[in-house]
Amino acid sequence: MVGVGPGSVPSPDDAAAVVARLRERVAEEQRRAARAAEIAARYEEQSAVGPDYLRSLNTRMAVLHWQMQARHRMSAALQEVHAIRMEAWADGRGPAFRPVFMSAVAAAMGVGSAAATLRGRRLAAVVTAASDALARAAHDLEVALGEGPAVTAMTAGVPVSAVGDSLPDRWPLYGPAIGELGVRAVVAVPLRHASGCIGTLCAYSPEPVLLDSVIASAGRVADAVTHTMLLSPPDPTTSGAVRDVPLFDESDYQAIVHQAAGMVAVQFGCGIDDAEHLLRARAFADSLPVEEVALSVLRQETRLD
Repeated sequence: MVGVGPGSVPSPDDAAAVVARLRERVAEEQRRAARAAEIAARYEEQSAVGPDYLRSLNTRMAVLHWQMQARHRMSAALQEVHAIRMEAWADGRGPAFRPVFMSAVAAAMGVGSAAATLRGRRLAAVVTAASDALARAAHDLEVALGEGPAVTAMTAGVPVSAVGDSLPDRWPLYGPAIGELGVRAVVAVPLRHASGCIGTLCAYSPEPVLLDSVIASAGRVADAVTHTMLLSPPDPTTSGAVRDVPLFDESDYQAIVHQAAGMVAVQFGCGIDDAEHLLRARAFADSLPVEEVALSVLRQETRLD
């Protein structure tokens, strides 16, 4: 899996190396897109002039390679946007906070907030990347309540969306709660590969409408993220913070929650999964982000009773 681990978050001083690596990845994705387009065009020519018994095969191969071209072009676009934002931040021209890759993903889908989740066999194995605090809060709601767009998309293996009044109709607990965060529309798309669904990509909008372009973009972004970032082999020639594109660069957030869950597990004599449930339930009850509750637990300012 791509990403940087806790403690390896780049500072403005070494962000230039991260930007350089991103630009290398952009160039590579563009080369792969061009190559896929060449192959697709060749198969199209062969399907038009070749023998009848090969036309169906050549047509399918052309479609496959056009899909690969779109996948690599989207990946290049996402990484280029992130490189631009990272560069601006390092030069002091951007926001004070370090840009996260998921903010580029949200922009590509035409929404303000987005979250990507990889799901393991246990709750504690869940890894989430979020564009901002709203996206993290939306994810935490799903974990605490056990329902929502990511849960549905992961279970059914198909895209799901809901807007306005249909939110509480579809998810009786999650719908009203997400509305209190100011979210009026959601879309979730499975992250799929040959062996099945490995996670979800969710987009959140404050407007009670979802344009067809948003839903279509979500599908294209999910495909690119899955096949060019999550499933691509690591580059053995690089190391450290520059090793890979930081898709899951919120790993410090994950570490904080996991460490606090360890303390709660000791307190209650329960497993890590149950401890994380308790943390998220407390955060939901107090209307606080789960990482804020986790930090308070780690500082021994809060004790769950």
